[in-house]
Amino acid sequence: MPNKQETNWDRRKHVRVRPAGDYDVSVEVVEGAVFSRVQVVDLSLGGVGILIEPPVDGYGLNEALELRISTPEAEPVRVSALVRHRARGICGAEFQGLSEKALSALRRAVAELLERGNLA
Repeated sequence: MPNKQETNWDRRKHVRVRPAGDYDVSVEVVEGAVFSRVQVVDLSLGGVGILIEPPVDGYGLNEALELRISTPEAEPVRVSALVRHRARGICGAEFQGLSEKALSALRRAVAELLERGNLA
């Protein structure tokens, strides 16, 4: 019988990576004209893990987040995400309807971080 951790690992569709000090992936929560940078725990093509601190602490399960993601190799992209879990100080948000531009930027960032050995 698989334990809970193995079950969660098996159901993940996308590899997760951690940001690196020399390859900054910046995520900002967009609320109107206010852009608030948040601390990224991990990133994948399917979503992002961020620390639960302001302004993320104000969002509940299944609430929509508007994010702006910046990577070293691409122009910033705006994405929509849904809060899928909140546990142990981390909010997991699943990307919704990524544009080709956003998907391309995320693919490059994930591939670069994976190549550097930053598997989450």
